Amino acid sequence: MCLSGRYGIIAPVTASVYSRALLRAAELMGGRDKLARALRVPKGELDKWIADDAKPPREVFLRVVDLILDGTAGEGSDTPESPPPRDAAGSSQRYID
Repeated sequence: MCLSGRYGIIAPVTASVYSRALLRAAELMGGRDKLARALRVPKGELDKWIADDAKPPREVFLRVVDLILDGTAGEGSDTPESPPPRDAAGSSQRYID
């Protein structure tokens, strides 16, 4: 079974984290061509990674994660307010005071 989206048939339902991340990054970038250019990789390689025929190099995957994080920063929020500061253990200061 395959999922379909804005860019046609995209991946099997059991897609790997690599494939899903690449698809999300392509969506955020406006398509696979733009993502391939941003990552400086041949589109054919990108297509193989999305199809789970190969795994992207770690450096490329980390750039994909950065693109996703940069592209989703602030999503789901109506205000540009940053989250409350946290200490090293992840606790919010608002619950400590």
